[in-house]
Amino acid sequence: MNQLNIKELLDKFKRKPNDVVGIDIGSTSIKIVRMKKISETETIITAVDVIPPPVIQVTEPLAPAAAPVGKKEQTDTVAALPTFNVTPIELPARIRGKYAAFTVTGNSAVVKLVSLPGAFDAAAEEKVISSLGLDDPNLYRIGYKILVEGHGKNETKVLAVALPERDAIIAPMLTPAGLPAPFSIEVAGLATLTSFMTTAAIQHAEEAIGVLEFETTTTTYAIFNKGVLSLIRRFDFGTATIIEKVQEALGVDQETAQGIIADGAFDISQAISDVMDPFIKQLTVSKDFIERRENCHVLKMYIAGGLVVSRDAIAELNSAMGIEILTWNPFAGLNMAPDAMDEKFKGQEWRFAAALGACLATFEET
Repeated sequence: MNQLNIKELLDKFKRKPNDVVGIDIGSTSIKIVRMKKISETETIITAVDVIPPPVIQVTEPLAPAAAPVGKKEQTDTVAALPTFNVTPIELPARIRGKYAAFTVTGNSAVVKLVSLPGAFDAAAEEKVISSLGLDDPNLYRIGYKILVEGHGKNETKVLAVALPERDAIIAPMLTPAGLPAPFSIEVAGLATLTSFMTTAAIQHAEEAIGVLEFETTTTTYAIFNKGVLSLIRRFDFGTATIIEKVQEALGVDQETAQGIIADGAFDISQAISDVMDPFIKQLTVSKDFIERRENCHVLKMYIAGGLVVSRDAIAELNSAMGIEILTWNPFAGLNMAPDAMDEKFKGQEWRFAAALGACLATFEET
């Protein structure tokens, strides 16, 4: 994602972040990872925590008056944005790094994997922006990352993303003064992929593997072939869809439904199957397409997010897709201080994948 102005200042004075806190802003909580760079090649995770979600009040702009007859209607992109009243978050000293790398759900974000002929140049950058199909690019934060640099007749592969300005504007309001200073912002699902590439994907450098990141209302689906991103899709399907189905099937409230999904005390396999079947069919079609196009075979799928705790959901994925479904610890293989994580978070490491990815991306880019 586009970096905030603080990055330009750091580049100017040749100062690079060495103490970053990844802040994953969710609808029910904020997940935080603090990471420090202790040498050119070594980092350490010093703190992990979860705090309550931010308090945000939104005032939508009034609808613009109709243009007089014969006059061309003009669009004021600034006036089109709502007004936000955000209560700053209070970070305990142990998780208060010098710079903040934010992630947001970005339900309306546009994410595309773009292939362009030859090497990447200024003209290619314009093509990347146009490929996103935005009505008004001025209403978005646009960023991209070159995954494979093309030469001659070989294609350049680029991951492009456009985050609506209204989604991006809230994050720096959470830490308006002092430390941590806002540094960057990106879509949570993409930050999770950064974590995945750094840990699980590196173990399968010669294989094709998939990853699913389940958030409350969205799911990010990606396939890597020999360490290179080959497919990425985002779906309007998340853990809330399954919770609502269980509530409806059993006549219980939201909290009870969440507990039933997690502990497996009731047989909810039919409810899970009913709601996940159309979604899984789309996953399977995408997987089959990549396997044919790249002459590979996806044997394993890693999952992160709220459905990790649901044995029924994992069993449904395994049965319908015919591949091994695995969970993964995003901290595996990384240097972590002995007291970085409270015991209450053990077994829930997947919750911090996006916050960790934001930290990793910051050190990678600088």
